[in-house]
Amino acid sequence: MAAFKELYEDYFKRIYAYVLVRVKDPVLAEDLCAATWRKVYEKINSFDQNKGTFGQWIFTIARNEVNMYRRLYWVKHFFSITEKEELLQSSETSFLQEMEEEELKRQLFYALDTLSVRERDLISLKFYSNLNNRQIASVTGLSESNVGTIIQRAVHKMKQQMEVL
Repeated sequence: MAAFKELYEDYFKRIYAYVLVRVKDPVLAEDLCAATWRKVYEKINSFDQNKGTFGQWIFTIARNEVNMYRRLYWVKHFFSITEKEELLQSSETSFLQEMEEEELKRQLFYALDTLSVRERDLISLKFYSNLNNRQIASVTGLSESNVGTIIQRAVHKMKQQMEVL
């Protein structure tokens, strides 16, 4: 535990600065740094000096956290159901916005319905349960690469379907 504390003190400012530059939001940078350090703590025993330095390893984790956030941000904001519902409940939302949001929600549900049960399950685990591909693979018994491929294809199908509508 003392060794982890030393690593944290040695690398925290550099990791935070790196993440902050990438996301340009101090609060978000703090959240992503917390996620990075949680992963470091959980996986410290898997660090292999033969594959690179600790600095390379931790910056790879931080980079992956930022990249994952960006991928999820786009999908959540494009495909979000809950945010659309919150907007609809807002008293400041205009009638036109309500109609547009209702239409977008309808299109989203229709696009989700065009997916197979497995694809819907994986989309739900990824974007609404916030699990990563490794966690989804563990839950579903699929390989991590298979999970990624299925999700990528499902999102592509949904985007195509929503463009048609």
